[in-house]
Amino acid sequence: MVFPGLKKLGKEFGFKNNGTYFYGFINNTYIMFADGANQKNVNFIFPIELNEDDKKKILSWKRKGYAKTIDFFHDQSSNVCIIFAEYFLPFKISKIKEVIEDITGYIKQKYPQEKSKCSGDNCTATDGLNLFDVDGIPVPMCSSCAKRLETKINNAYEDFRLQPNNYLQGSIAAIVFSIPGILVTFILFLLGRIAGASGLIYFYLSQKGYVWAKGKMNKIGVLIISLISLVYTAVGVYLSYIAVIIKEVLRLPEIKGYPIFEIVKLSFESVREPEVKRELLTNIYLSLFLCGICILINMIQLLKSTGKVKIKKA
Repeated sequence: MVFPGLKKLGKEFGFKNNGTYFYGFINNTYIMFADGANQKNVNFIFPIELNEDDKKKILSWKRKGYAKTIDFFHDQSSNVCIIFAEYFLPFKISKIKEVIEDITGYIKQKYPQEKSKCSGDNCTATDGLNLFDVDGIPVPMCSSCAKRLETKINNAYEDFRLQPNNYLQGSIAAIVFSIPGILVTFILFLLGRIAGASGLIYFYLSQKGYVWAKGKMNKIGVLIISLISLVYTAVGVYLSYIAVIIKEVLRLPEIKGYPIFEIVKLSFESVREPEVKRELLTNIYLSLFLCGICILINMIQLLKSTGKVKIKKA
């Protein structure tokens, strides 16, 4: 959800809005801002490479306590991001406006003849620029660079499509890599908790194993990772429950000297008892519900990243 203050500021500047970003030109500087996680993000693309005096001017807003961070991206001092943190209350939009107007005014006054340039690689074109939406991010580019980028994306997608799927070896690796996650589930059991964190860990480990084995990260790959995570959630609870029973049985004085194999066997048999089985199933269902939500959220995010990058006029 976009904070209403940003909508108002976007309208004041006459910016477009693609649902995530507000964007447009102020003087000869390109601006793009959006809501983040407890912060407001403002990106500047300047028409020149900033020198040290320019950087000091921009960094002064951090020294004044306005900005949380000011980053000069990828060693390109023409691309700057300012983050305004929101610790308890929304950051005042009037302050963001003040920073934007001061910086863009400074650049215009110091470099009045400079024009906004294309964001394409090694391109310095200033005429015929359009705003192109590159996978949801609006950037100023010339038509030639946009076409080259589209071709590059299509070629990369075709190369990816022709790669071997490796579903089987990816699945095996995902299964093996997820085994340590059972320890986390066991620790949570000892703490008397069932948390969605174990689901995230299974998803992370499964993904690591799948990628390590060079499994293709497409929709099928994401589904494999998610299903393995869910299976491990249930298996992890089951084995952890057995481990807890074994731990409690070993404390009984009459068990002292009893063969460990027999203790393990009795522990597995004990879960067949109706009351114990009911408690175990309750724990499994609750874990699947809590962990399943976390796994589903991560699955959706990963699915978005596996889609083909699109480029179109903004």
